[in-house]
Amino acid sequence: MIFECTFQLYVATCSPARDAGAGYVAWGHSTLVGPFGEIVATTEHEEAIIISEIDYTQIEQRRTNLPLEKQRRGDLYQFVDVQRLNSASEVLSL
Repeated sequence: MIFECTFQLYVATCSPARDAGAGYVAWGHSTLVGPFGEIVATTEHEEAIIISEIDYTQIEQRRTNLPLEKQRRGDLYQFVDVQRLNSASEVLSL
């Protein structure tokens, strides 16, 4: 739930209902998580439908009260393009 708190957004996870006879047994528990990591709605392992309203004002409130973007220290780290690094190392190994 760190992801929701860091970016202050809602996350919906979807899982198939549990079928013990299937080759892959899912455990269900589709969930809607709020912008501060709180569980808004969830299911059990059987088939179910979640209907929930997302309160966009809550996102704005969280971003105002927790201004992570303003406090970010870009001078302490740099963006690393992993794909570019991997492709460069492949060229060097040829």
